[in-house]
Amino acid sequence: MKIELIAVGNEVVYGYTVNTNASFMSSEFEKYGLEVCYHTAIRDRSEDICNALDVAKARADMIILCGGLGPTKDDLTKEVVAEYFGLELILCEEAYDEIKEFFRKLQKTMLDSNYKQALLPATASLIPNHNGTAPGCVFDHEGITVALFPGPPRELRPMFDYFIKNFVLKMLDTMCLTEEVRLLGIGESYIAVEIDDLLGVFADRRVEVAPYLGEGFVSIRIKGYGHSEDEILTNINYYKNQIVERLKTFVIGDTKKVAEELVYDLLSEKSFTITTAESCTGGMLASRLINVSGASNIINEAFVTYSNAAKIKTLGVTEETLNKYGAVSEEVAREMALGAQKLTGADVAISTTGIAGPTGGTIAKPVGLIYIGIALNNNISCFKVNLYGTRTEIRSLTTAYALQHLARLLQNF
Repeated sequence: MKIELIAVGNEVVYGYTVNTNASFMSSEFEKYGLEVCYHTAIRDRSEDICNALDVAKARADMIILCGGLGPTKDDLTKEVVAEYFGLELILCEEAYDEIKEFFRKLQKTMLDSNYKQALLPATASLIPNHNGTAPGCVFDHEGITVALFPGPPRELRPMFDYFIKNFVLKMLDTMCLTEEVRLLGIGESYIAVEIDDLLGVFADRRVEVAPYLGEGFVSIRIKGYGHSEDEILTNINYYKNQIVERLKTFVIGDTKKVAEELVYDLLSEKSFTITTAESCTGGMLASRLINVSGASNIINEAFVTYSNAAKIKTLGVTEETLNKYGAVSEEVAREMALGAQKLTGADVAISTTGIAGPTGGTIAKPVGLIYIGIALNNNISCFKVNLYGTRTEIRSLTTAYALQHLARLLQNF
């Protein structure tokens, strides 16, 4: 099955909005062995939509359009698509009721312009939108599946999950499952040396094995195809077990969860609390932890101590340590973590200090030099990381590495 994704919106074409929907949907399709072959972005113009459909219809089995389902005149995707395929737009009572309920919950008045959002192509099935007023839909036309989604990711993502489970999986002749081995502290070149014979496409077992760079880690993804879950997992585990055995020093798990979710689960299992003491990351680390629903169960307070004076006053870092080793040092990272742990009584404290750039670097301490301190009960560990990129990228990567290192310590605790 060949799939084409079409983003409709001037803001995407003109560069004001990054098309994250395409990367999200492509990665979700890939989990089930489905191949997205084409990404297209077009303006909010009827002729552009028609031209894109002409091209897509000739080369794809499934066409997904995102954007242009709003209540205003320039939101014309649904109207143009319906006309293109010769379908009448009719009122979907279920969609209309959901839109009215959405406004009721917000305690706002539904406008007449929202009525048009409940009109769907005559043969289409509803894809509910519980986070906005633009329902999606899906229909078949002469062997091609066409689906429409709103543009905002917060609306599209849960709708896309519904679409996969209720429509796409029913189209598949074979199953596809993906397992992941996550590694920390190892580069792709080393991986190629250690497990080169386990990487690639193995037709006899219908398995594909490939490394991917994640944020602060490397992932080995093992994708298998078959007619039953047992068959696929047997073939996947043949490779997974060998990879884990050879690279066990670097393995931090086989989870597909993002780092903060993994840390949250590990802390919750042990009934541990955590605090953060940040310098170069400036609150990013605490923010990532608080991304997880239920974060109040594990984190009560956090500190951003950017200046030396703040490190001394708040965390108890000594002037002697700062003068002797500098703020960007293993010693300061340790004292920051221990100080935060003592101050809060948390089971775990994690600190970050480094040079995010683009200025401030020296030959001895270049931009991208980072130290991460982790106090875990009565144990203290420190990790040195050398990163590169923009200031924002270095701060974001520091946060990711801190969470990955913490996850590995917690897994082995």
